[in-house]
Amino acid sequence: MSLTLLFKSLLQRKVITALLLVQLTLTLALLSNSVLLSSQAYQLSNQPTGLQLDTTLAIELKPTDENLIVHPALGDLIQRQLAALRQIGGVRHAAFSNQTPLLFGGMNGNVYVEGKQDTTNIEMVPYNFAEAELFDTLQMTLLHGRWLSAEDKNTDNVVITDKLAKQLFSDSHLAIGQQTNGGNIVGVVADMMYQRFASDQYFGLFFNRDLNRADYGYRLLLQVEPQAVAAVRQQIYDSLRQVEPEIDIQQVVSLRQLHRDYFEQERGLAILLSVLSGLMLVVAMISAYSHALFHGVQQQNEIGVKRALGASKQRILVEVLSESWLTTGIGAALGLLASYLLQQQLATVISLPALPLWLPLCGALTLLLCVTIATWYPAAIATRVSPATATKAL
Repeated sequence: MSLTLLFKSLLQRKVITALLLVQLTLTLALLSNSVLLSSQAYQLSNQPTGLQLDTTLAIELKPTDENLIVHPALGDLIQRQLAALRQIGGVRHAAFSNQTPLLFGGMNGNVYVEGKQDTTNIEMVPYNFAEAELFDTLQMTLLHGRWLSAEDKNTDNVVITDKLAKQLFSDSHLAIGQQTNGGNIVGVVADMMYQRFASDQYFGLFFNRDLNRADYGYRLLLQVEPQAVAAVRQQIYDSLRQVEPEIDIQQVVSLRQLHRDYFEQERGLAILLSVLSGLMLVVAMISAYSHALFHGVQQQNEIGVKRALGASKQRILVEVLSESWLTTGIGAALGLLASYLLQQQLATVISLPALPLWLPLCGALTLLLCVTIATWYPAAIATRVSPATATKAL
């Protein structure tokens, strides 16, 4: 069938055609970006964390007594709480930290090699106050040097993560003994996922220092036997209340829950766009079905005359479908542009990779298939028009 005749046919129904094109354009844009977001959310949530997500519990606390917020009363309180938690059956290790892994933000500072600030300075590195048992509590892997000991308390000795060491020294084993603005490096541990909005989510620097104040609270971390996680969680509140009633236990969560929250924004947006694109796809199929059915009824006489002049059913079927294919093709072309525009807007809100060309092209093929399925029945009805009936109506 001639493209000119197809365009003329579409122009006869300008408003209906325009609405269908808008619908197809938005459907393809949503479909492409929802798949992109879903793919990214899956990849992010399956990155190695370097952590025991299911058996590590994080407790967020804040003293309600002003006298307990400052050192040394604060340090004494933390040690008493840790001693009580270690008495709970199933608790393997317990440690204090100023912040937990898998946060969006927290206590950060810059890190650079002494004397080379201009070339090695790294912004936004998580600063973690750690004690000797934090190594076992987080089940860290030591790569080079040693972990912090009790003798390192309030000294300038620090441990850093492997990725941070490589960023500063190109090879992590070269980091041992090097002096940074944060302190002297005595050890390098395997990477852990620490902060989402740090310079890199695997960067981390660990001190063994007292926490001077806890105006915003502090964290206790537990490493628990897998079969005892639920039982331990039930006993935490009572154990901590017995140590000190003047304490606000803000939350007790596993690192698994923090990990889910870590990527909640991408996951939630991916689900929302997937639902919207699915609904738009259904609506586009309904619109294509209605459009083809209405058009077929309007052209019954014309189709009957064509049948009387020798047009086969297959030719009529292709003619009706060709109109839907042309409309979908134009909508897909506009949708390709809309897909990239939507991706650019989403990228200003969340971290989003570039949209690969194959994704909207696959979306366009999916759209074409759905529209073809939706149009098939109305097109099949059009082929059943009797030449005799059509000519009598003229």
